[in-house]
This record gives sequence, structure tokens and C-alpha cells, in this order.
Amino acid sequence: MDIFAQLLIASLSCGLLLFGAVYMVLRKMLAAESHRRNVQLLSTAKEITLPLRLQAHERLLVLLERISPEALVLRLRRPDTSNAELHSDLIAAVRSEFEHNLSQQMYVSPELWSVIAMAKNSVLSCINTCASPLTPGESSLQLAQKLLEWHVDNELPTAAAIQQLKKEVAKMF
Repeated sequence: MDIFAQLLIASLSCGLLLFGAVYMVLRKMLAAESHRRNVQLLSTAKEITLPLRLQAHERLLVLLERISPEALVLRLRRPDTSNAELHSDLIAAVRSEFEHNLSQQMYVSPELWSVIAMAKNSVLSCINTCASPLTPGESSLQLAQKLLEWHVDNELPTAAAIQQLKKEVAKMF
């Protein structure tokens, strides 16, 4: 019986050692397969999201161009409007453009979105600053001239945001 017990212990030891070796090999194989699938899923996701992210960046560039003061003036000023009407139209246009593109923040970094929001707020502040000393009932030509003069003397609030946007797009490639 002593030999039988020794044989049983030796067999169990070898079996446990073999089980341990098989377990380790299978675990490594399954981990490698899991990693390969994750890499494949990420690659597939990038193929799908990259065009969406580029499209979002394009839309945000259009937003920044459309809310720049000179573009707003050229697009919204009509000869028969007053300073107050143009001021109201400019503020409404900036807010509308921004709200229309709110969903794009999903596709850009939080830092870039913050810069874009600050650019919007700076444009609104610029419009309000230029409109405040003017007589509301006078021709909108005064406000238009004031905004264009401000543009000549100062860097556009949207220019820094456009540069940041271009940097983020460059990082994608």
C-alpha cells in the first residue's frame, strides 16, 4: 500500500503540475485573443468615429467663421435697420449659431470646446461693448462701422479658437 500511496501522490503531483501548465498557457492565449479583439474593436471604432470627428471640427470652424464680427455685419446689416435692431440681430445670430452646434462638443476635447465657448462669449461682449455708446434709433451703419473698426484694432476672438481647432485636427493624423 505504501508504493500505491507514493504512486498516487506522484501521479497527483504530475497531474496538478500539468493542469497548472495548461491553465497558464490557456490563460495567456485567452488574454492575447482578448487584446487582439479589443485592438480590432478600437480600430473599427476609429474608422467610424474619425469621419464624424472631422465633420464636427469642420462645422465648428464654420461656426467660428460665421460668428466673427465682420462676417456677422456683412451678413446681417441692412440699410433700413437701426443700431438697436442690428444689435439684437447680431446677438441672436451668435446665440443661434452656437446653439445649433452644441452637439459637436461630443466630438472635440473639453479644452477645445471651452475655447470655442469663450470665443462666442467674447464676440457677444464685443458686440455689446460696441453698441453701448450708440444711440439705439440711429442707422445701423454706426454699429457696423464700430464693429469693423474694433476688428481692425483688435485680434478677433475667434482667431485663437480657430488656431486651437486646427491644432486638434492636426493631432488626429
